[in-house]
Amino acid sequence: MKKIIYFFLIANFALIREDCFSQWVLQYSHGSALLDVDFINSQTGWTCGDGGVILKTTNGGENWIQQTSGSFNRLEGIDAVDANTLYAVGWFQTILKTTNGGTNWIAIRNGTTNTVPSFLKCFFLNANTGWLLRTSGWILRTTDGGANFDSSQVTNGYIYDIYFKDALTGVLCGAAAFVAKSTDGGVTWVQVQLPLFQFQAPNLYRLSFVGNNGWTIGEGGTVNMGRLVYRTTDFGSTWDSIGRVPYPLNQLNYSVFFTNINTGYAGGTTGYIFKSTNGGFNWIQQNVPINGFRRDFSFVNDSLGWVVGGGGYILKTTNGGTYVKVQNITEEIPVKHSLKSIYPNPFNPVANIEFEIGYTDDVEITVYDIQGRLIKVLVSEKLNPGRYKTTFNGENLSSGIYMCILTTTMVKLTKAMVLIK
Repeated sequence: MKKIIYFFLIANFALIREDCFSQWVLQYSHGSALLDVDFINSQTGWTCGDGGVILKTTNGGENWIQQTSGSFNRLEGIDAVDANTLYAVGWFQTILKTTNGGTNWIAIRNGTTNTVPSFLKCFFLNANTGWLLRTSGWILRTTDGGANFDSSQVTNGYIYDIYFKDALTGVLCGAAAFVAKSTDGGVTWVQVQLPLFQFQAPNLYRLSFVGNNGWTIGEGGTVNMGRLVYRTTDFGSTWDSIGRVPYPLNQLNYSVFFTNINTGYAGGTTGYIFKSTNGGFNWIQQNVPINGFRRDFSFVNDSLGWVVGGGGYILKTTNGGTYVKVQNITEEIPVKHSLKSIYPNPFNPVANIEFEIGYTDDVEITVYDIQGRLIKVLVSEKLNPGRYKTTFNGENLSSGIYMCILTTTMVKLTKAMVLIK
């Protein structure tokens, strides 16, 4: 195993912050905490959480419809095999299954309050074969869609996440920096020691794999240097510490999701979201529109993804959370706010948008389609007086009329722009 990298130099921590508003948009707030989310494509996804809640969208999160789960127990995990078959697990021995996309949920197990133990996560390789994580380090396995289970105890502590790349080879993570690997379908597990820093053994809540490359991030620690990032390149046989996510001392990490071997996201308490573009070595904090812990991500490609967590908030990004910067193009001070020009118009696929701000104000530039659906937030920040330019890229949109809206504290201005492909 390679020698642990401690990163004592602050420069190596990449303590970089985007001091501007990133492109995470609040789509929905259920009120109760949401704990897991899974999308099977750009339109269809599910999320679950407190009180047995299961929400489904079929239009990319524009609308979320609550399904009747048949349980009031806290649901910790949901896994979509395909558009029809899903499993959800939670407290008090809760195991739910649907074979029609959630129109009807079947209770394989559904205990009452204080029935122990509880389930914390599930992963299904296909409609029949899956693994469930139970408190006190137990794993339940089914090969017949939940009709029968066999079980084994892997550790005395909690296991929080599990992933199998095929019917035999899987990795799990859990409390006190516990990581283990199985090569026989989960019948037996071998613990893999992580390179720990100053004997700290943080909880590991999420795994993320891209092929044989995988990542997990420590929950916390007492050293004010951020949360340790662990990476494997041989599907969990060995792990290295490659960096830290620069959380403040008292903030915790709960989630990690990599869309490819370079691009990954981490989320935790108090609304923090960080992004890496170099495989987890360095992380940049992204500003988001609302607080609340970030429990789980689901991305369908490098740019399009969702995150759920505290307050029942569901946030979406269509550009990987990257801020679309504005450029101040003159030193002249305008006399008022105005949406000056959009060019070219018609455009294909990029339009330039120029606007003027007459006094320091909170400014938002948004684009809607003709049906009134939000397409993108281009600007959302406080701007000083000046003339600015930003751009809108309609590469992934259909031809049609779109509305560019400038909104400030007292002003709302609109211009139409036409995308022709």
